[in-house]
Order: sequence, then C-alpha cells, then structure tokens
Amino acid sequence: MKTLKIILHILLVIPLCFLILVSTKKQQERIIQFWCKKLLSIFEIKVEVRGLETFLFNEKKYLIAANHISWLDIIVIQSIKPSIFVAKSDVASWPLFGWVAQMTGTIFIKRDKVSDIKKALKKMKRRLIKRSVCIFPEGTSTNGRYLLPFKSNLFQSSIDTHKSILPICLRYEQNNTYSDKVAFVDEMSLVDSIIQIKQEKDIKVIVEVLQPIRPRYNRKELASYTYEMIRQNLSQNLS
Repeated sequence: MKTLKIILHILLVIPLCFLILVSTKKQQERIIQFWCKKLLSIFEIKVEVRGLETFLFNEKKYLIAANHISWLDIIVIQSIKPSIFVAKSDVASWPLFGWVAQMTGTIFIKRDKVSDIKKALKKMKRRLIKRSVCIFPEGTSTNGRYLLPFKSNLFQSSIDTHKSILPICLRYEQNNTYSDKVAFVDEMSLVDSIIQIKQEKDIKVIVEVLQPIRPRYNRKELASYTYEMIRQNLSQNLS
C-alpha cells in the first residue's frame, strides 16, 4: 500500500507542474509545499524545525546554504520554505524528477565549467529578487556525519544582490539517534534510494536554522563563515 501511495503521489506531480505554469508565485509556492509535505507524510518522515525558525517563515528572500545528505533535503526545505534550487546538471536527466526540477525553476550547473558558473550566477541574481534560492555548497552529498569544504563561487550572488545568507544544518535521526539511512551517496540510484527510504520507520529530519549572515565580506569569507557555523552545529549535535 505504501509503495502504491508513493507511485501515485509522484505521478500527481505531472498535472501539478502544468498547474504551476498558469499560477501566481504565491500559488506556485503553495502547490510545491503541498506536494512536498504530502510526500514526506507518505514516507512517514517527520520534520522538526529548530533554532531561529522565524527566519524561515518570514517574507525575506535569502541565499539559503545547507549541508547536503540526500535528494530528500530538497523536499524537506521546499515543505518549509519554497525556494529555487541550484543543482548539478546530472539531476536534469533523472526520470520524472529531473523534469519536475526544470518545471519548478531549478538552476542547473556544471561546477567544473567557469562559463556554467557565470550563467548560474546571473540566473540566481534574477531569482533572488522574488524568491529565496538554496544552494548546497559542498557540491555533492555525504552521509551527514561530516562537512565537505564549501565551494565559494555561488556566494557571489549574495554580495551582488545584497541578500543575506541563511545557513541551515540538516541531520536525519531514527529513534532519536543519528541515521544515515536516507543518505544518497556512492553509486546509489534514485530508485534504489526511494526503495530504501520506503522500508525505514521512525525517520525524523532536524532542520536547524542558524543566524543569517549579511554580505559584508568577499565570497570566500562568506563561504568560510557559513561553513564554520554549520560545521559547529553539526559537531555539537553528533557528539
């Protein structure tokens, strides 16, 4: 029954994407938020927001920077604060999910191409006028126990648009203990990941909202400050 619910809900995204095309920005956000909340509910994953949560629920636009563990990170953040995401170009080729990402305004990037980074920055700056934009500065996902060095390029969008950075620390727990069961790493396929997560119970994701950072520094300093805030929070809660 759970498998059927997941399949039907994933397929529901097709008509919803066409509805998004003719909707206002507010309506688009509600549609995205509804679909993501429902998917998490079907997977029986609870979301708990901690820290300075008022920054997630206000009307300000931020450059959101989060650690990256799973494709579920996007669903979790969208369920709380609908945003535009920057994702690796590989995501565009994912079955259905890649199409959905394109339809919902995801900015795709090849990090090894300077020209691609410049194009992404231009798009980010345009989007930050109306929507929050979320990046995963590690550039890839981990098992959640550690933090990879942050790539600084995309932090330039915060400086150019005068939008503050909102650091978010994500961690997944199972029975109140750290869990890597949702981690999307190594050669795991999206289908394999969905099957694995479907089999798990009592998964909870903690969304720790940290102090916003004003763009008073250069991009490398901003990346470093953001990294250190998330690293410290992760270290405190996994020790």
